[in-house]
Amino acid sequence: MKNKIDYLVSKVSVKTAVAATLFFGLMLYLIDFSPIGVAGLLKVSGGTNILDFETRYTADFAYNLLKSMGEAGRDFYLTKVMVLDIFFPPSLMLFMFCWLSFLLKKVTKSGSRLRYFIILPVIYLLLDYTENIGITAMLINYPARLATICITTGIITSIKKTAVLICLIAFVGLAVARKIIKDCDEI
Repeated sequence: MKNKIDYLVSKVSVKTAVAATLFFGLMLYLIDFSPIGVAGLLKVSGGTNILDFETRYTADFAYNLLKSMGEAGRDFYLTKVMVLDIFFPPSLMLFMFCWLSFLLKKVTKSGSRLRYFIILPVIYLLLDYTENIGITAMLINYPARLATICITTGIITSIKKTAVLICLIAFVGLAVARKIIKDCDEI
């Protein structure tokens, strides 16, 4: 496993990281700010936001939110936002993976255990897709209450957000470490 991780880290270039950033930026715009994303949903639903933005919600909370969206909002969520959310998780995963790999290559030596951080974006991807499956099931089956799926999806949403937070903390820590190493090399 260590050799595969070292190989993946070694293959990421600045060009790859920039391409991943552009893909992520495009998907972020589409899912959050475009008329076919959350911005459009907010208009259709009268300001009701998506479950993805919540943290560890209860079944009552989730179904009240879905109810407040109205039929048009739930349909928009399912047919527009959730379709975009097929492409958003890989864009964020690639963004985090590439920049973590790039920084790990600069800060660590081959074989370092810190390089295992590149697994976190992949875990995020799996969690986000699992969350999306749960939300899609709730939307398709509405008004039937899928309480177990709802509660499980809420927990997965919290774990997903934690994985992203750990990636961001690792990214900042590695960027600081890179700066310190670079400054020490100049002395």
